Amino acid sequence: MSTLEGKKILITAGSTRGYIDSVRFITNISTGKLGCEIAMESMAHGAIVTYVYGKGSLFPLIEDCNHIKTQQLELIEIETNRELESAIQVTLKCQNFDAIVHAMAVSDYIPATRIHHKISSDKDELTIRFVKTAKVIDIVRNIWPESYLVGFKLVVQKRKDEMLQIAYDFLKKCSADLIIVNDSKEISDTDHIAYFVGKNREMTKCFYSKKEIAKGLLHLLEQQLT
Repeated sequence: MSTLEGKKILITAGSTRGYIDSVRFITNISTGKLGCEIAMESMAHGAIVTYVYGKGSLFPLIEDCNHIKTQQLELIEIETNRELESAIQVTLKCQNFDAIVHAMAVSDYIPATRIHHKISSDKDELTIRFVKTAKVIDIVRNIWPESYLVGFKLVVQKRKDEMLQIAYDFLKKCSADLIIVNDSKEISDTDHIAYFVGKNREMTKCFYSKKEIAKGLLHLLEQQLT
C-alpha cells in the first residue's frame, strides 16, 4: 500500500480566460500538462485527487492508466477567474485536503468589462482597460491553512540566484510550504527544468522533465504527509 493511500490532494492546472467580447478572450500559454502529470502520479501513489482545470487544458484520463480507480478522481472544469474562485470558495470549501498543488496559471489581469456582442473588426484601433485579479493562492491558503501548499512561479530570463530569491519571497508572501520555480527559457515540449524551494530558503531539487517534476514532488509529499 502506498503511503499516500486515501490522502486527498487538490490540484489546479491549465489556464483561465478573460473575455473581451462574446468571441474573444485573453489567456496564457499554460497547457495543464505538468498538472496532469502530477495528478496521474498522485493517483498512482494511491491519493484521491480533485483536479480543477481550465477549459481547453489537459486533464487525466483514468482509462489510460492501470491500477487507478475511478473514485480516485474528481474533475472540475472552469473557464474564467470567477469560475475558479467559485469552485474553490463554494464547491470545494467544505472539503478537507492533505495537500494542495496550485499549478494553474491564473490570469493576473483581465478586461475590466466584457462586451456581450462581437466587437466590429472595422475599428482601426481598440483600447482595452485591464484590472488586477485576486491572488487565488491567497484564497486557497485562507480556506485551508493546515494543508501542505505547493505553489508555482514562472520567471523570464533570470539567473539561478535570482530565481531562488523570487521563489522564496513568493513562498513567504503566500505562506506556501514549497514553491516550484522555473524559467520560461528552460521549458519546451520535451524539456522542463524546475527547482524546488522550501521554507529554509534552500533550492533542494533540480528536475529536467515534467515527469521528473511530478515524481519528485510525490516523493516529497510522501515524506511530508506520513
